[in-house]
Parts: sequence; structure tokens; C-alpha cells
Amino acid sequence: MTFSSFIAGPPAHAAAATDTSADERAGDTASTRQSRASSSTPSTVGALSAVTVTGQSDGGPYGTVKGVVARDSLGATKTKTSLLETPQSVSVVTREQMDQQNAQTLNAAVRYEAGVTPETRGGIATRYDLLTVRGFSADTYWNGLKLLTNNYYGTPQIDPYLMERIEVLRGPVSVLYGQASAGGILNQESRLPTVEPQHEIGIEFGNYGHKQAKFDFSGPIGDDPRYLYRVTGIARTEDGQVATTRNERLAIAPSFTWRPDRDTTLTLLALYQRDPRSTSYGAVPPYGTVLNNPFGKLPGNFYDGDVNFEKFQRTQTSLGWQFEKRLTPTWTVRSNARWLHLGQEYESVYDSGLEADMRTLDRGTAESNDTMNTYSIDNSIEGNFATGPLDHTLLAGFDYQHVGSGYNVGFGTAPSLDLFAPDNAQAITPPDLAMTRIRASQYGVYLQDQMHFGKVLLTLGGREDWATTHTTAEAFGTTSNQSDRAFTGRAGLTYVFDSGIAPYVSVTQSFVPQAGTDASGKPFDPERAHQYEVGVKYQPKNTSALFTAALFDLTRNNLLTTDANNPNYQAQSGQARSRGVELSAKVSPTRALDVTAAYAYTNTRYTRDNTGLQGKFLPAVPENQASVWANYRFDGMPLAGLSIGAGGRYTGTTYSTDNSFKVRSFFLADATMRYDLGRAWPKLKGSDIYVNAQNLFNRRYVASCYYGEWCAFGYGRQVFAGVDYRW
Repeated sequence: MTFSSFIAGPPAHAAAATDTSADERAGDTASTRQSRASSSTPSTVGALSAVTVTGQSDGGPYGTVKGVVARDSLGATKTKTSLLETPQSVSVVTREQMDQQNAQTLNAAVRYEAGVTPETRGGIATRYDLLTVRGFSADTYWNGLKLLTNNYYGTPQIDPYLMERIEVLRGPVSVLYGQASAGGILNQESRLPTVEPQHEIGIEFGNYGHKQAKFDFSGPIGDDPRYLYRVTGIARTEDGQVATTRNERLAIAPSFTWRPDRDTTLTLLALYQRDPRSTSYGAVPPYGTVLNNPFGKLPGNFYDGDVNFEKFQRTQTSLGWQFEKRLTPTWTVRSNARWLHLGQEYESVYDSGLEADMRTLDRGTAESNDTMNTYSIDNSIEGNFATGPLDHTLLAGFDYQHVGSGYNVGFGTAPSLDLFAPDNAQAITPPDLAMTRIRASQYGVYLQDQMHFGKVLLTLGGREDWATTHTTAEAFGTTSNQSDRAFTGRAGLTYVFDSGIAPYVSVTQSFVPQAGTDASGKPFDPERAHQYEVGVKYQPKNTSALFTAALFDLTRNNLLTTDANNPNYQAQSGQARSRGVELSAKVSPTRALDVTAAYAYTNTRYTRDNTGLQGKFLPAVPENQASVWANYRFDGMPLAGLSIGAGGRYTGTTYSTDNSFKVRSFFLADATMRYDLGRAWPKLKGSDIYVNAQNLFNRRYVASCYYGEWCAFGYGRQVFAGVDYRW
């Protein structure tokens, strides 16, 4: 079994800006292009000595956004391009939206985003960010660089409390990022140092024994705005929804920004995150959950593992930098780099099939000790200039990423389990382990030109990549080498009306290398994907709002399937397709009200396959999803200081792997309430108390069934109550 990471993004930049009003946060349209052309560096750091730098209205694509409506993104173009002018579907989850919904995982943070199916492994999806975008896997990025994996159990995960915003870019994006999953990327942007001092501490309690403490401090060092710092941390412990399991985490992320002048910014970032325990990664069978079992239904906390063998602990350490230098008023260079070390121990007893008696569960064991070091760097130069009637934003870059990893892994058998009288403390024989070492590298060069002609924006991009993988299986004394090369491109056309309406059309491509050879010994070609998308975006003037509609056709080619002429081998004749429509709205019509809403229709099919899946739906992908969230802050007496929020999430019917049965649709409700104690007692200024409920009515549901006959219960009701103090 292999696991891949998910998401996307660009090089992040300097310090965050101060917040301003909703009117000032109104849409960025074609009329702002000239100001962008004259200054490509982010002017987010208030006054420096001997220079004055104006602030962005909403922090731009790297700073703080007040409310739920962002107007810029770096993820889609690696330049500061407004969402209105981006010829691809992109949405941004702001820090405020994450706080309103109390999102404690990446899955939870994107629950209300169109086309995203979070928590495909339900209530056990805590140790990995398991989700799909437009029906396919997506990659996770952090500050514009991919969170690389060892293609086994070793997968990084960063706590969302450390993030300022999350960008969801839908569809292929290899033109700027190299090898990438067809679904897109989710780019998580860190909280960066700020000029304005800010301090936050908080504690939180909840059901399942939930306890959490957090802090976030930022500001200038010694009142000198050239030197800024930020340190953010969180500690959490709680019982897992699955019986006998626990989640534990400790994370701290310090950062430092140096701005010697208005043209130069260097930010250093570090991370230490320790996850001593994580809830079970097991499953439940369909009989007794989705399908009828004559002995009854399984409880929502059913555990298929064993307390004598269950283990998961992961430590992540990271160092990196973000550098930006404006060479001239029109040319800027950037460098974005990160080193990340991961050490992980994994032991699990898991469901391997239900016997005919409908109550005896066969089980297996899995054990893996993983270590991984990854290095990533992205260097680019951006120029803003004109040639005749055309205004250009030209981007050229080179990036490199490397993974050096080893995993000592083994699989075995475990005693069976009685579903309705389980004994989860039996003698378990550990499996024999075998070491595999992998060194994988990719480097690429890319070029992009965003050309403005009046109200028309033409975006063209191309990229060439070279990828190599060297694998050593020490148990067998064998080595293998594989090299791949791929070209990917993108073209997009946008027309921005004065009214704030912007129709667009685009085509994008992606590739992912695949290990192995076919029956003739020929190495597999990379998986390729392409997407056609048409849509329209609307950003009304003098209102903080963004409405989007997109129609897409996304196809994955070169998928591995059984060789029809030689069943002992695989062939690259498989194909899968996703077609659909997405609607979304993020609106702050007044200072008091924030609303986000989304709907997606996604039709996914295997269009070519030799194992009987051709023409069938992809598992765990609903055709219909819809959500809405609203948060209102009272300002007048007697409710001044009170804010309330509520939302609902609908997930339609999904299918099992072979489409032999369906998983029923479900609707979940969320709610929150927060009160500013300083409005009633001035001495408590800066103090808030809050309560948050997710799956408010404790709906019992199965999130999905996947990988044959594995299913997963969704999250039950989670209730959190806490207090924050800011000064």
C-alpha cells in the first residue's frame, strides 16, 4: 500500500499587513494592473527606517485577510494575481474562516470548499491529509513547496493552527510545480512576522478528553521594523473516536524576517512538530455498517486493531527561507527553500476481510520504520514591462526537489476478531521487516507570460521536467533506476469587464512518474492528465465578495491496469475521467456578516480498465456536494460582543470500489458561538470565550468505502469550548 501527499502553492513573501475595512478589501480588477507592474514586491511591512511602505488592503496573497474573502492568490501563477484574473478555479480559506469553524485538521479546514471531498477515511483521517479534489488525489504544499513523501507510510503533516491561509487550486498544475496529482494542490501558507505587535494565548477543552493550549506572538524586535519575529505553537491531547486510541501533538514554528531596505526581504522559518500518538488507521467491513449484518450494526467506535501492537509516532523538523529582492522597479528575484526531516514508527493490526459467517474478521499486521530527508528550492525572476500595446508579467524559474528515504517494512497475519465480541488485546507476532532505500530527484525549468491587452488577459506557460529514482531493496540485494522527462503547459484567456465579471477558459496539464516495468521490461511512462475548464468569476465593486462558476473536463491517462495479454504484469492502458460543475460564493456584505457557500456536481468514471472497472464510478467520490456557512457578529446592545455561526454540509451517495453497493448520502450541521468579554467588562478587553460543535446532531454515518471492502465511519459530534486572550 502506498500513500501520497496532497496540495499546491507559490513562493511566499514577507510580513503580513494590517487589516482594513470591507470596502478597502473590495475586488482587485484590471484597473490595478498598472500598480502591480510598477512594483512587484509586496508592500506589506509598514514604515521602515528612511522609507515608507504602504500596506495592502487585505494582506495580499501572503498576509492577513480580515473576513473570509481573499482577493489574491500566489498558488495558481506564482505571481501576485487577483483571483478574478486567474484563469483557473482557485479558492482561499482564510485564517478567520478557520477560526470561526475551529478547523483542527487540513480536512476540516476545506470542508466548505467546492469540489473538495475531505475526510475520505472518515473519523480516522487524522494522521494523514486524505481527501480528493474533483474526484482525484491532490498534493499538499507548504509555503509553495511540495510536502514530499517516501511513497510509503512516511508522509508529513503540518498543523493548520500554524497557517495563515490555505489555497485550493483545482486541476493539473505541473506547469509551475513539476510532478503533481491530477486533482490539484492545497497550499498552506504559514503565519509570518508582522510589523504590528500581536499576541494570542488560548486554552480549549472538549469531549473525547480533548485538551489544547496555543500561543502566537509576533512583532518587531526592539521596535525596529527591519527585524521582525513570530513564534506560534500548539499542544493537543485527546482520545480518538476509535476505542482505546489517542491523538497527541506538540508543534512550534518560529520565524524571523529581515528587511534592510524596501527592496529586500529575507524570512527564515523553522518547525518542530512531534506526534507521539495518532488514532487508529484501520477500517470497518461493509456488513454491519453500510450493508445488513444478521448480528446487528457495528458501533461508531469499532476498533479492528490491537492495543498490544498499535503504534504511531512521528517527528518532523524543518528549516527554510523565503528571499525576495527587487532589482529594478520592474524586475524581482525570489528564492524559496526548505529542508525537512521526518522520522516515523508505524505498527498496526488491520481488517483483511470478513468471513462468510458475517462476524469473524480476518486480520493482518503492518509495521514500518520510516526516515526521510527532503530538500526543495524554487528560484524565479519576475519582470513587469510593456511591448507595444501589451503589458507583460513574465515569470521564469528553476526548481529542484530531492528525497532521501528508507523504510523498514513488513506484513504478517494476526488472530481473527469477533466483530460483536471483540478481543483487542491478543498476542501479536511482529512481521519480519525488510529495508528499502529510495533516492529521488526532480528538477525543472518553467516560463510563464501573463499578457494584458486592455481588458483581456492571456496566460501562457510551459515547463520541462527531469525526474530520476534510485531504489535499493536490501532484502533481495536488488537495485533499480528510472528516469523520466516530461513537458507540460497551460493556456488561459480571461476578459475582465468593468462590472467585475470575468469569464475565462483554460487548458492545463500534469504528469506523475510511475515505478515499474511492463511485460516487455519497458519502464512505465509517467501518468499524464489534462483539463479543459470554462468559467466565470464575479467580484462586485465596493463589496467584499467573490462568486465563481466553473465547468471542467479532467482526464487521467497511462493508468496502470492488468495486462490483458499477460495477467502477471501491468499495462498502461487505464484511463479515468472527471467532469462536472462547481459553484462557490464567499461574501462579507457587511462588517458583521461572513458567508461562504459551495456546490459541486462531479461525475467520475473509469473510461478504460482491464479489471472490470471500465464504465464504473470511482469509489468514495460523491456526485453531489453542497455546503453553506454563515457567521454574524452583533454590534448593538444588548448583544454587543456576541457572534454566532452555523453551517451545513451535504455529501451525496458514493460507491464501493467495484460499484457493487452504494454508501448513503449524509447531511451534517455545525455551529459556533463566541463572546467578547471586554464588551461587558472592560478590564477583560481582548478576552473571548467560545463554544464550537461539529456534527452538531451527532449523525452516525459511513464516510466512504474504498480499497475493496474497507469502509470508514465519519466523525461523530465534537464539541469544543475555550478562551482566547489577545493583546
